[in-house]
Amino acid sequence: MSSLATAGTPDLWLSGKTDLWIEVKHNETTKGPIKPKLSALQLLWCDARYAEGRNVMVICGTSPKEGIIYQHGAWNSPSNERILFTDLIEQILEVVL
Repeated sequence: MSSLATAGTPDLWLSGKTDLWIEVKHNETTKGPIKPKLSALQLLWCDARYAEGRNVMVICGTSPKEGIIYQHGAWNSPSNERILFTDLIEQILEVVL
């Protein structure tokens, strides 16, 4: 959801029983903990929306089949908890449906 008027806005917004903002990143590092490479504006936006009580998620793809989900402000720290994208879809639906 790129916008010149609101730089830093995440790539996706889903609305259901609640809303979910998702920033999508890619990192080709396949081993070890990864911290998503968010711009200063993306980091500010995600932190501010999370502080407001909104659902925010950063997804960092690490291969064509898996990635790391950062929720609840965890995008500020490295993680090594990879998840299959098929399971990721299930987690997203649990938030918005």
